[in-house]
Amino acid sequence: MSGRGKEANRSRKRTVSLTTVRWLLAPRWQWRARRLRAAHGSTLSYQAAWCLIALADDAANLPYVRRHTHPAPGLPPGVMVDVWAHLNTEEQQRRRAWLTRHNRTPLHLLGIPEELIELAGLHVTEWALPPDVPSTSLVVQQRRPGPTDQR
Repeated sequence: MSGRGKEANRSRKRTVSLTTVRWLLAPRWQWRARRLRAAHGSTLSYQAAWCLIALADDAANLPYVRRHTHPAPGLPPGVMVDVWAHLNTEEQQRRRAWLTRHNRTPLHLLGIPEELIELAGLHVTEWALPPDVPSTSLVVQQRRPGPTDQR
């Protein structure tokens, strides 16, 4: 009799939210995604932030990210840059403070090549830099040579 009860319990399907699964499988990714979203601003969805963190962690996560990407209808995948003049004063000050402290945008700090973001099917809005800040590559990192790269 106890065998039947165990079989019945095994056959029941449980539905768990995707957020719960993510938390159980990768709490570090969730924590980093929330930090990225807070740093980047309201234009970055949690889903996109989580996918970006997965790609930043390892480019081999691309197939996994592609399965969890929900493309926005009518928007091509890739990185688009917003317009500095269209931002309100508070957002401009927040971004200036971030750039003063970190010298790069939150997305630039991840070091994910733009091509990888596009291959993943993500649509991400990158920060426009203030007019008085020298222009640098926003997404494609110019990697500093590591100890093994130096000759």
